[in-house]
Amino acid sequence: MCVSPPSVNQMVKMLEKKGLIQRTPGQARTLRVLVPEVEVPPWNTKAKTAIALPQARKKPVTSSRKRSTPSAPPANLYVLLVFLTGGPVSKKFQDKECSRVIEIRGDQTLDELHQAIFDAYDREEQHLYEFQLGKRPFDPKGPNYGIADAGETEKGDARSTKLDDLELKLHRTFGYWFDFGADWFHQVQVEKIEQAIRP
Repeated sequence: MCVSPPSVNQMVKMLEKKGLIQRTPGQARTLRVLVPEVEVPPWNTKAKTAIALPQARKKPVTSSRKRSTPSAPPANLYVLLVFLTGGPVSKKFQDKECSRVIEIRGDQTLDELHQAIFDAYDREEQHLYEFQLGKRPFDPKGPNYGIADAGETEKGDARSTKLDDLELKLHRTFGYWFDFGADWFHQVQVEKIEQAIRP
């Protein structure tokens, strides 16, 4: 449609800000239109004559965007820069910076962040992982979060810990260790904190 990718990105963000769509940053194929189908105009004039609305749809439609109950406080939207700092890489990537930018909401869990990093680096096989949030990016003395074994108390559960629970600040860095055998180490840096848009 003759629109550049950066323009599309800005359009999607504006539609989300206006409450017309919902998406989960950092996860593919999560875009959902919040406007009822009957309120969406056809994209060309020829389509106007081709659309026949069913009788049941012709009655007035109340917008799904209006809420009778007060909404929850808005979550943060974190823009994270994830660097690969160590681990086995092919010759093609040796001595090169390898990083990914990930957007994730504050009401999403560390396990969802793990999955976003897993997908961003095109990994194929799941392994154990740990987020290390001590005084430096890789601080085994913690606090650390992963998939805790039964009875393990020194590690927080990444499946129930949300990003907003960590009280992350701008430029905060922490470690992410994936696959305790191959040892891929990543440094995660908070690049930006914005207010996430709720539908």
